Amino acid sequence: MLFSYRARSPVGEIVENTIEAENQQQAIEALRSTGMLVISLNVLKSSKGSGGLFGGFGKKKTKKTEPPKPAPAAPRAKPGTKQPLTFKSLMSMDLGQLFNTGRVPLKNLMVFFRQLATMEGAGLSLATSLDVIANGEKNFALRNALIDIKSRLDRGIPLSQAMAAQKAFNPLLVALVEAGEEGGLLGQSLEQGAMLLEKQEQLRGKIRSAMFYPAFVMFFAVAILVFFFIFLVPKFEDTFNSLGIELPGITVTMFAIGNWVGAHWYILAAVAVLAIGLWIFLSRNKATKGTMDRIKLKLPVIKDLLLKAAMARSSRTLSSLTAAGVPIVRGLEMAEGTANNVPVQEGYQELRKGIIRGMSLGDASKMAGIFPILVSQMMRIGEETGHLDSMLERVATWYDQELDEQIKATVSLLEPLLIVFVGGIITIIAISIFAPITSAIVQLS
Repeated sequence: MLFSYRARSPVGEIVENTIEAENQQQAIEALRSTGMLVISLNVLKSSKGSGGLFGGFGKKKTKKTEPPKPAPAAPRAKPGTKQPLTFKSLMSMDLGQLFNTGRVPLKNLMVFFRQLATMEGAGLSLATSLDVIANGEKNFALRNALIDIKSRLDRGIPLSQAMAAQKAFNPLLVALVEAGEEGGLLGQSLEQGAMLLEKQEQLRGKIRSAMFYPAFVMFFAVAILVFFFIFLVPKFEDTFNSLGIELPGITVTMFAIGNWVGAHWYILAAVAVLAIGLWIFLSRNKATKGTMDRIKLKLPVIKDLLLKAAMARSSRTLSSLTAAGVPIVRGLEMAEGTANNVPVQEGYQELRKGIIRGMSLGDASKMAGIFPILVSQMMRIGEETGHLDSMLERVATWYDQELDEQIKATVSLLEPLLIVFVGGIITIIAISIFAPITSAIVQLS
């Protein structure tokens, strides 16, 4: 196979030339052995026809046509139409169909990639492996996707193209499989995909665990306060009024708050729901997500958690893609998509533009401004030594460890603050209740 490539030489010059190799992986390894950093790689001559795996930068990728689908054994609903829901159809559904949300959790995808890699390594055909995995898959959306992929494989469509037609698999996973197919290392690419998904799931778990404890304590404290104001404060107020005791100012204030909360609790509930909903909407809306992400990166404690999480995700993604033989520009584009933070994504865009202009990774990352000095240095070292994938993996591992320490430190800091907060509320309530009781006892004596 004859490939055209665009790469940067060890002295920083952009080189455009051709190279002959059996597959894409061999071409990339041959260029790496000479100190070249591959930017793009395209097939010029191949028994499969012309056109590259990822295409050169700026070139329009032609859409591959698929042979017509054979008539399915069972009738299916056409896109955009709904089948009438009858008692018979409900009874024929399993729980996966009945409660299916159309989304595939990362854990299910991770298990699928791991199983497929194991079966591929054992010598089973892809079609047989997909049949076995689909029969044991409980997630209805993933099971449907695997059945469709298997049918496409039977018609001669490559696995990567069959996966690209399914919403369950994002472009990152498809790129890993595509690189594995072209390089003859599909099993290794599937293992990398499983490891990447596993690390992403672990990272999500860390973030959720960091947010759960303080959120639970705050919710519990507010719930106790609302219960106290609605149900207990009126009883104390009636008791004190019947005794004719002169109430101190703090007790009068607490009773006033309690009466207002009891009469207008729905307003508080509506404000809380609207505030949370507005925050989620602004964080997900494309027009406002950038502003919200910049605000989050300025908050005292949250900014470190978010930045380290984004660097860990994107660095590990770029490491996996580079190890699989994906050209650097395409890898940076994929890493940008996994950052899940607009300022970091813009940093990767600047980094990609710098690479295309001929800058080194280290210099381009410094120019982007968002990348910590550690990331820039490790990129530079990896580029100079030809081990960019391992250097990026070390960066991701380091940020994972830093994130663990940051979460532990944050929780350790929040624990006494939450104790002081809840204790302060209890103290105010106790003073408000016991002050008039003490005054009544003094008057009676």
